[in-house]
Amino acid sequence: MKRFVAKSEQDTIEVARYLTQILKPNDVVLLEGDLGSGKTFLVKAFCRLINTVDSASSPSFAIMHHYQGPQPVNHFDFYRLHNEGELDQLGWEEMLSQGAITFIEWPQLIESHLQRFYKICIRFEGEHRVFELTEINRLDRD
Repeated sequence: MKRFVAKSEQDTIEVARYLTQILKPNDVVLLEGDLGSGKTFLVKAFCRLINTVDSASSPSFAIMHHYQGPQPVNHFDFYRLHNEGELDQLGWEEMLSQGAITFIEWPQLIESHLQRFYKICIRFEGEHRVFELTEINRLDRD
């Protein structure tokens, strides 16, 4: 696990910069944290750093956004989904294997369906945000 302490927006941008160095096509990043913890800000910073064509925005109402660029990015927000049936109607599985890096906010419904992913848990410690990054690979257990 890698841990980052963000005392400012610039520190969060540095977390995004680190992600630009380790993520590759078809990687999935699950983002967990309370409302206002910085999940969408982190994705926006990542997209700016890798020069996507469109600026990232919150997909809360659209559920999914796709950003074109030298490295495409998917950004899902499953906050409004309540069961796996709703998840199945989205066609999310195809989107994970088309070369994009995918960020998923509120991933509780999808996590058990993934074999390999990164998870970033964001929590507040006093005035600061703590980002804990873990790589999970269930394929290694076989």
